[in-house]
Amino acid sequence: MRSGASVSTRILTVLPKGTIVSYINKTGTWYKVKAGKHTGFVSSAYLKKFSSGKPVSFPAPSKKTPGTYVNGVLLVNKDYGIPSSYNPGVSARAQKGADALVAAAKRQGISLTPFSAFRSYSRQAALYTNYASQYGEMEADKFSARPGHSEHQTGLAFDFGGSDQSHWLKESFGKTKEGKWLAANAHKYGFVLRYPKGKEGVTGYQYEPWHYRYLGSELAAKVKASGKTLEEFLRVKAK
Repeated sequence: MRSGASVSTRILTVLPKGTIVSYINKTGTWYKVKAGKHTGFVSSAYLKKFSSGKPVSFPAPSKKTPGTYVNGVLLVNKDYGIPSSYNPGVSARAQKGADALVAAAKRQGISLTPFSAFRSYSRQAALYTNYASQYGEMEADKFSARPGHSEHQTGLAFDFGGSDQSHWLKESFGKTKEGKWLAANAHKYGFVLRYPKGKEGVTGYQYEPWHYRYLGSELAAKVKASGKTLEEFLRVKAK
């Protein structure tokens, strides 16, 4: 972005690719635009039209993942697991949703980092064993999934953090501006908060404001609007 409609004018700022700007007027092949707190000129070579009429849709994940499906939705929790041999990596659809979510947050001055996504069976086994040895199995079961029962192994779960890493993997993240933005907007990009506060008896896990599961934007919006956990929404009770 420059101060005038020419390459000879001063550079005001460099806008990241994907930044949405507001049109003001046009001078030749240059557009005067506003992006956040900045107002200046950008060459038409770096711009493309963006339609805000219809929201971008993020499709539901593939149903090829082995496991238990309820109304077409893969359910992975303490009762329902997936094979130890399943090693898909991060779902491409979930990754696109996460990328779009992070970009949208950035445009609004919110910094989000997806610091943990796919986790293999063996990695989860090592984590759980370590936690169980430190705290005992009963305590570890409150915050760590046993191997074969982690949503991270599906490639559909992401752990997000904000600019202050001291809040990562802590309940305090939910009170940060990043945590609040995520809770209010994640469904637009296909994600739902998987372990809400006060629902430990339903999900089996303590409140995790950083852990989000990809469902696709259509279903995520319905789950969000219901105010229910995924188990409650699917009407699945603990065994």
